[in-house]
Amino acid sequence: MSERILDGLTGDDVLNHGAGISAFHEGENMQPNSVGELRARGYDGEGHHARHLTRAHVESSDLLLVATTGHLEYVAERFPEALPKTFLVRTLGRIAADLDPAVLPDGDAAVRGKALVALAYERRGDYEDVDLADPWGMGQTVYARIADQLEDALKPVATALEGPS
Repeated sequence: MSERILDGLTGDDVLNHGAGISAFHEGENMQPNSVGELRARGYDGEGHHARHLTRAHVESSDLLLVATTGHLEYVAERFPEALPKTFLVRTLGRIAADLDPAVLPDGDAAVRGKALVALAYERRGDYEDVDLADPWGMGQTVYARIADQLEDALKPVATALEGPS
């Protein structure tokens, strides 16, 4: 859901793709409750297939957002060079929400994103790690709660990337 929510909150200059730390569900469609929740909020939930996180994903990304500290540990173990650009999505959302927009440079999403990552890396120790629960197999109410948490986290990130309108 986070991939599609961020995609819906940003313009074409933000390339965003989701991948998981397990290949168990690779190739499967998004869970129906996720698709329904996204659709109800005006996001595109169609056409997504589960992917396994690869070195190519990590190397081509300026920012990695993960759901849990377990995911963060997975990245740290397998791709330690990526740790400075890897954040818990809810924690980065809080950091981005607290940023004065004037501290980010003018420029496109790539310029602003790199500055956001650098500032967030400096400040990550000032924020509590907040995991995002996995709604897999749960009811629609749980999916709605997770989508709320994702929107709360990703709106300030999108604003930081897109800059002042």
